[in-house]
Amino acid sequence: MKKKFPPFAILTVITLCAALLLALTNFVTIGPIAATSAKAADEARKAVLSEAEDFEPLTHDDTVDSLYRGLKSGATVGYTATVTVSGYGGPVEVTVGLDANGVLTGLNVGGSKFAETAGLGAKAKEPAFTDQFIGKQTPVTLKKDVDAISGATITSTAVTKGVNAAAAAVAKAVQ
Repeated sequence: MKKKFPPFAILTVITLCAALLLALTNFVTIGPIAATSAKAADEARKAVLSEAEDFEPLTHDDTVDSLYRGLKSGATVGYTATVTVSGYGGPVEVTVGLDANGVLTGLNVGGSKFAETAGLGAKAKEPAFTDQFIGKQTPVTLKKDVDAISGATITSTAVTKGVNAAAAAVAKAVQ
């Protein structure tokens, strides 16, 4: 007579096998994913503070995601800060570059969870919007210092808040 395994035992074996395979996949991919994320963050810093050759992390509070001092031949040429703000479609990552005098040198908008409306809020990533900030002192005021994106006031406001929060964090860190 054939012996049948109870259904819960079969389901348990399948679940354990699936869990082990997921754990193995995570173990194998965690290093490359971290390296890719670090490379993307470094490229974002270089894009907003192109004069810097190296970046040194600075201690910061929880108002920003990251804060770096930009160095060229060992001398400080500026700072970069990344902050995540809430836009219309969810989180918006804003990376700001500031020279040693506090003037905005670059702005990168986006992030891995960027989900602003295509054709409206997504225009915040385009140079037509981000280039307005370059060369300005902070705090920056929407509709006074920079023009809002038509139909995307929430996203425009979020980016402006992010720029100002990043600049404030830099000012606080270098006092």
